Amino acid sequence: MAYNRQPQTVLAGTAIKQSPLPGTTSPGGIIPVTLDVDIATTTSLGVVQVGSGLSITPSGILSATGSSGLINVKLTSVDYTALATDYYIGATKKDICITLPLGIVGKVYVIKNQVSGDIEVKGTSGQKIDTSSDKTLGTNNSMVVVFDGTRWNVIE
Repeated sequence: MAYNRQPQTVLAGTAIKQSPLPGTTSPGGIIPVTLDVDIATTTSLGVVQVGSGLSITPSGILSATGSSGLINVKLTSVDYTALATDYYIGATKKDICITLPLGIVGKVYVIKNQVSGDIEVKGTSGQKIDTSSDKTLGTNNSMVVVFDGTRWNVIE
């Protein structure tokens, strides 16, 4: 039987819900599960083809890996608004502003001031960083932020 639905993209570092949940069935062994996303197609010959960013090991383990296993790095010497695809943002000039985009729950950014002097980091549309509208990063300082659905939280 051919399965011809287009697979959806699964980003590295994201999870797919499974039913039943791991550990809720017994005994061990091969347990059929249902995923809440279409991630693969099966050819008429029974060959499984997975979507972009996924791999299947020879032992049958499916994982989201990203195309190269590398993180997206953006270096900027001008004011910059982070993209959803960015992860590390390095400021290469003082007195610039890095603006966080509208938050996506679970999105993480690493922001580093790579120069002498201060840079500013601020949220968009009133979204706070902890309880402030902006944060200042001094010489060679960095911050990791994660969006929780209401605000960006600094992880120290």
